[in-house]
Amino acid sequence: MSDKKALEPTRILLLRHGHVENPEARFYSQQDVPLSEKGVKQSQEVARLLEPLSLDAVFSSDLSRSLYLARLISEPRGLSPVVRQELREVDFGSWSGLTWKEIEELYPGQFLKRMQDLQGFRPPNGENLKEVQRRTAKVIEEIALKMRGATVAVVAHGGTNRVIVSHLLSLPIQKCFSIGQDYCCINEILLFQDGNVVIERLNWKIGGPAAGSP
Repeated sequence: MSDKKALEPTRILLLRHGHVENPEARFYSQQDVPLSEKGVKQSQEVARLLEPLSLDAVFSSDLSRSLYLARLISEPRGLSPVVRQELREVDFGSWSGLTWKEIEELYPGQFLKRMQDLQGFRPPNGENLKEVQRRTAKVIEEIALKMRGATVAVVAHGGTNRVIVSHLLSLPIQKCFSIGQDYCCINEILLFQDGNVVIERLNWKIGGPAAGSP
């Protein structure tokens, strides 16, 4: 990497995986659920959109719904995704695979308690969002340090992406659900060496109101 490039900001394209089978507001958590036919198509469309863009590296959650998109982006460039378990979705523990209704039936009042304390509340055998922030921030900080001036893609999940963006903007975790993260959305983030962060795109979607190439 040239000295000139090292002085430039690190550009991160933070993506969410595609639509999954039978989502129905179910907390899939860290279960390795497959993409739906729609999700496969979304992933292929995003990969085609990014074809003209030069990327220095691609990082991904190890769950297959994210890895599928990461591989589509990586392979035409002769890259292999850097797989990081820390980028997995939020671990909902015993709530994994359940719907909101099922959680309320099995754990009355607990979902509301979680929403009132996202930072501290931990589902049975799961994790709270402070812990998610800690593990995801580790990856982003490594990218900022080791990939100075580079352009990288990071493919993860709705919950982890919200926590990452909140962390980078120093927003309270409690506000993270104010950040939209649709399936196969693109967030474009600049990390400057002085610690400043610029969000150039947030929850951008193909065919959305701000259509255009990233």
